[in-house]
Amino acid sequence: MPRKKEYQIDDVVDKAMHTFWNNGYENASVRMLEKDMGINQFSIYSSFGNKHDLFIEVLKTYKNHVEATFLSELLRSEGHVEDIRQFLLKFGHAVQSGKNANGCLMVNTGIEIGKKDTQISEHLTRYFNFIKDTFRSTLERAKERKELASDYDCRVHAEFLLGSLQGLSLYAKFKSEVEIDDFVGSIMKVIH
Repeated sequence: MPRKKEYQIDDVVDKAMHTFWNNGYENASVRMLEKDMGINQFSIYSSFGNKHDLFIEVLKTYKNHVEATFLSELLRSEGHVEDIRQFLLKFGHAVQSGKNANGCLMVNTGIEIGKKDTQISEHLTRYFNFIKDTFRSTLERAKERKELASDYDCRVHAEFLLGSLQGLSLYAKFKSEVEIDDFVGSIMKVIH
């Protein structure tokens, strides 16, 4: 008779997410994951297959985390350009203050792994497309509300915002709150 699991999958994946977020994929050893997740190596392998498959689950969880926290207000936006400014400021200040001191797990993973791993790269692409589509949708609603010109290219500006957000993820780690505000102000001048 199989043993009953004494842990919740969502809980241990969330703990693993923080381990990978703090240490990166390569530096997060199975021993470290065991300790942080509170389960043994056998349980990790029986529940997830291997470290790589666990990391894929972590990437999915992280996307849901971002959607439920940082992006929640922007996803509900009625289409105000100011909502984008507030999102960028909130994100930058969270990184700068240490609340989100490690920046963006996806950006960090992109830097560390890039296209070396096809499966991870596909998850990164889906995540970044999700962020870009959120920006684009907000810009399109702002355009409908006449906050933006009728010939405004929402696709191009959404791509710019995505790149700017990735830069902000790193920039905010070592800049002051005033410098972050100025950086976000410069981004907004380009898109508005």
